[in-house]
Amino acid sequence: MTLRALVVDDEAPARKRLRDLIAAEPGVTLVGECDDGPSAVSAIRALRPDVLFLDVQMPEMSGFDVLEAVGLEAVPSVVFVTAHDTHALAAFDARAIDYLLKPFTKARFREALDRVRARGDRGAGLTAEALLELLRTRVHPPQRIAVKDGARVHLVRPAEIDWVESDGNYVRLHVGAVEHRTRGTLRDMADRLAAQGFVRIHQSYVVNVERIRELRPWSHGEVVVVLESGKALVSSRSYAGALRDLLAPGG
Repeated sequence: MTLRALVVDDEAPARKRLRDLIAAEPGVTLVGECDDGPSAVSAIRALRPDVLFLDVQMPEMSGFDVLEAVGLEAVPSVVFVTAHDTHALAAFDARAIDYLLKPFTKARFREALDRVRARGDRGAGLTAEALLELLRTRVHPPQRIAVKDGARVHLVRPAEIDWVESDGNYVRLHVGAVEHRTRGTLRDMADRLAAQGFVRIHQSYVVNVERIRELRPWSHGEVVVVLESGKALVSSRSYAGALRDLLAPGG
């Protein structure tokens, strides 16, 4: 069986390295290469590769963001490619098919291919599931959040978001008058945005602290959170204390 490979890396030398290795390897065909996240999302959907050589850290949209935007059902076998040997690689090694640490040798590349071939169709869905699970434990906060809109992918800066709302199996990102809907849970989104200055105020809401204009006392220990846009959200009592502490002078 011939493996159909897609290479995603923002650095031209890195793409050439992988391109040359794939060309010299029997049983592997390069079906495309991409230098950024949005084009990678489109290529994965259109080309349906068997294996994806995916750079972890890219401008605008990381490798994690690419996987999230593609969605579990379309994620192929993934081999991460990275120049940074962080503790996250231990998770990749245990839960992804493999990773390549730049600069890597021809022998190391072949080892990664052997792992992909050994995996075959067995447990492919579980592998994709494990990869997307890494989104919940990513080391670095997201620079952008990828939101699918049909064939397009919107990249939303966390600082632009006013508040986030739970919507069943989805969340809604409120950016001024614009609303983006993406699959996921509010808990996961709150965890992702915590380092960006977001705080959960209710079972159904997460807000950008920088967008809060005032707090108004409400009944039974609840607090009304008024945003710069004028939008008013009621913080439940269980979250109100943490919100007051966060916004207290010197807090």
